[in-house]
Amino acid sequence: MTSRTPSLHVEDALLAAAERILATGGPEALSVRRIAAEAGVAPMSVYNRFDGKNGIVDRLFTKGFDDLAAAMRAVAEADPATDLVGCGEAYWAFATARPATYAVMFDRAVAGFEPSPEAWAHAADCFGVLVAHVRRAMAGGVVGAGDEVDVAQQLWESLHGLVSLTLRSLGFVTDIDAHRGRLFTTLLRGLAPPTPAG
Repeated sequence: MTSRTPSLHVEDALLAAAERILATGGPEALSVRRIAAEAGVAPMSVYNRFDGKNGIVDRLFTKGFDDLAAAMRAVAEADPATDLVGCGEAYWAFATARPATYAVMFDRAVAGFEPSPEAWAHAADCFGVLVAHVRRAMAGGVVGAGDEVDVAQQLWESLHGLVSLTLRSLGFVTDIDAHRGRLFTTLLRGLAPPTPAG
């Protein structure tokens, strides 16, 4: 007889089980029955607590953005340029450590899933952390004055491209870490305030 997960921890167990299944079997392997079995609970628990599979995926989407936001908030160097690079490194570390969750967040990996308005709000809050770092970089003269949201979007797009190509093994550089450092340098140089004409 298998032991059941204590009721207090059922939601966490279901989310962890879903993330493990996504990581090992891909989105096609994700089902209510399999999530419940992996978590050691009855399938009805998935419906009672999340209203089905898409409810769990919605929570994974939300938790992914919350965790990414926390990682970027934790970057607090004295130099705002180092902060921006730290945000990029935090993004990279999250995506490469949890590619299945990243795919749920950005690639619509689970067929038929659409994030709820509440989940989108968490994604927006995560983006807001990057905007705050950009605002600080502008105030510190690291980034030229302009639309902080637009600049944050440019940075996010660049990082997303780097991560997406890397996760799909579509890169041709031999040292991805050195390449990533050069990309960050290029981005900061491009965003720097214009040099006064002499």
